[in-house]
Amino acid sequence: MPAVPSAIPVGSQFGPGLIDLPTFVSALVKHSGDKAAMERAVWGPPVRKKPVNKPPTRRRRSLPLEAAIQYGLLDNSYRATRLCRDLVDLPANELYELFARHIMLNLGGLRVVEAAQQMAADGLSVTGDSLAGYLTDQDFAVTIHNTAINSLRMWLAQAGVFPNRRGVRAWEVNPEAKAHLIGMDDNRIAALIGLTSDQRAFVEALCRIDPKGWYPAAEVRDLAEVIYGLRLDRGNLPKTFLAPLENADLIEFRTRGTAGGKTSLLRTTPEFNAQVLQPFIENAIQDLDAPLTAYYHRRPKDILADLDSKAPHIKGQALEALAIWLMRLLGLRFVAWRKRAADETAHAEVDVLLAGPVGIVPSRWQVQCKNTPSRPVKLEDVAKEVGISLVTKATIVLIFANAAVTEPARSFSQEVMKHTPLSIMILDKADLEMIVENPGRIAAVLKRESAMALRLRRHGTDWLSTN
Repeated sequence: MPAVPSAIPVGSQFGPGLIDLPTFVSALVKHSGDKAAMERAVWGPPVRKKPVNKPPTRRRRSLPLEAAIQYGLLDNSYRATRLCRDLVDLPANELYELFARHIMLNLGGLRVVEAAQQMAADGLSVTGDSLAGYLTDQDFAVTIHNTAINSLRMWLAQAGVFPNRRGVRAWEVNPEAKAHLIGMDDNRIAALIGLTSDQRAFVEALCRIDPKGWYPAAEVRDLAEVIYGLRLDRGNLPKTFLAPLENADLIEFRTRGTAGGKTSLLRTTPEFNAQVLQPFIENAIQDLDAPLTAYYHRRPKDILADLDSKAPHIKGQALEALAIWLMRLLGLRFVAWRKRAADETAHAEVDVLLAGPVGIVPSRWQVQCKNTPSRPVKLEDVAKEVGISLVTKATIVLIFANAAVTEPARSFSQEVMKHTPLSIMILDKADLEMIVENPGRIAAVLKRESAMALRLRRHGTDWLSTN
């Protein structure tokens, strides 16, 4: 089976402990296109910080340049990139900041930083290996027992995102440095992550225009349609596109009514930085897991309020937030979302796969969150989850519903548990409201469901002696 490509740069023989970055990029620019001359330059002083005991092998000699390609400093023909040429003219502190910003916005670095924050928030030990495993489990491939993730950390440490040291606190994120580098704090990141794909298209078009002063909003929408080859909502431009960006403090706008086809006007705020925002929308946002990033710290009462929203995408986001909150309550880790077409469930359902120990026993949880107050959980809903569990290899199915549960649904789940090793737990609207009010009550609710399962007589081989 072929190896999965790394989601972050592989940087053998390329780290701040070995390489002086200012002289490294100078050498790349000076010898642009001449691989042999570059290799001679980067293996000696002043580029190489530590002397080499013996001449490197041919393979080892090329490793710093291969890393430079992965980090975007060279193209595949060993020519210096625009980034490399931009770096060479900067003083050291600005050089390290621009390089770190590039890593975070274009090379998956922000996903690594977000994951380190999530693990720390959940009380998990954060090391290079544990973080690589955490990310890989979420389908963001990072090789374990490899220098790649630690090299990336050390480059970000040069700009203050991580401490510039080894040890137990080496992965402790500095949120102020993170916000400074990417031009937005965690709240703004969450707001942008929560945008719909159409809204993101609007933001990208706005970045390309980067207007100074008041600008017709309809022209931004028109450019977005050209860029993405789609037709955006024309029913209510202020509500659909402008208000969410104003809430993120990126623009202000004013409407001029609809008479005579007048369009709303917008003006960017000082917080709007197209040079940072555009790569964030085009690249970094693709690496982030939107629900994990946007809803990780949502308050339960806010989630419950959004479940009653009239806007389908808000209700869908609330369900995702509910799943993340549930994960953290149970001390589990995220594995994957079950992708659904928006029109399949009208944003009324979300499925997530979680994993973690129950006591000392490993478990795999298949969780479905349902937001259908007018439609109870039925037998066929449970049957569908049981069928899916054959593929997900879940040991526990948890249905968490903002709805009532029919008696046939509960009876069917009991029959399944009698004849299979699968455990099924169904929490209804009353349970949800109780847990939101007092999160600690989830333990009592799950114990109730477990006790019910234990009372069932599970059929199988009779181990009792007949003698």
